[in-house]
Order: sequence, then structure tokens, then C-alpha cells
Amino acid sequence: MNITQEQFQFIVNSDVEQLVCRLQEDKGMSISDAFGRVYNSEIYKKLLNVNTGLYLQSSDYIYDYLCEEVR
Repeated sequence: MNITQEQFQFIVNSDVEQLVCRLQEDKGMSISDAFGRVYNSEIYKKLLNVNTGLYLQSSDYIYDYLCEEVR
């Protein structure tokens, strides 16, 4: 699949937004803690790597992996 850098960044930003919202709702985190958790995770590093294809997955799928990492 060929996408532009702008499209890729939009998808990643949308996923991050969803992950942060879920962490706030499910774990009661503040917005700054939730962003910190996402941006400092291995999942985020994989999300930024277009070769992993993780950006093509649903935010629920990515969230499940983020929660596994946190445990």
C-alpha cells in the first residue's frame, strides 16, 4: 500500500489519540501521563515504523498490545 508521509502521520496521530483516550478512561490516567505512557512505549516505536504495518491495525488491537506491554 502506498501512502504519503502526511497520510501516515495522520493515521499515527489518530491512533495515539485513541490510545490516550482509552488509557484515561480505562486506567484513570491524566492526559499527560497517558501521552507519556504511549510516547515512551515500544508499541509507539513499532507504530512509527511503516515496515511493521502496525499503523494499519485498529486502535483496539494496538491498545491490547500497549496494555500487555504495561503489565
